[in-house]
Amino acid sequence: MMIAAASLAPKTASAEDYGYVSDNHSWSLSCNASGYVLRSQFPVARFHEAGAGSTVSREKETLYLGRSCDASHTVLGEGKWCWANGGFMAEFNNAKMGFPRQELICPNSNDDFLGCQC
Repeated sequence: MMIAAASLAPKTASAEDYGYVSDNHSWSLSCNASGYVLRSQFPVARFHEAGAGSTVSREKETLYLGRSCDASHTVLGEGKWCWANGGFMAEFNNAKMGFPRQELICPNSNDDFLGCQC
């Protein structure tokens, strides 16, 4: 009896690495001249309280963390961010996004913008 050999070829990395996690959602990181850009891997469901007019949004989200410690989120709006030895976080009017025990690292070390300590 002959058994087919399993493929032992190494798996290649995907085009985007979703190595960051906040509130059980995976995020990819990229860097540009303005700062860091995190993109959610899957749509994020958010409840928007407005009494009888409350809604739920379900969409892929983008979080921008700027050089000036400013933050911008496609759903949560404008805010600020900071990092410490315990990770980094963004804070908005009615929400916080924490990335505990995670470091912001750009492919080019010249792009690491670390002036925003908590």
